[in-house]
Amino acid sequence: MTPAAREAQLVRDTAPVMRLLETALVLNNEETCPAAELKKLQAKNDKLQAE
Repeated sequence: MTPAAREAQLVRDTAPVMRLLETALVLNNEETCPAAELKKLQAKNDKLQAE
């Protein structure tokens, strides 16, 4: 395999991994994470119950 062909193969292999990583980062964002939303709702519920 020539260096140019190897480089092209590495680029083709790396691109989907980068897209997967980007998707994981977006889905795990604290602001959009369901776990973070659940914590906010629990805090709001606790505050309302204390009143």
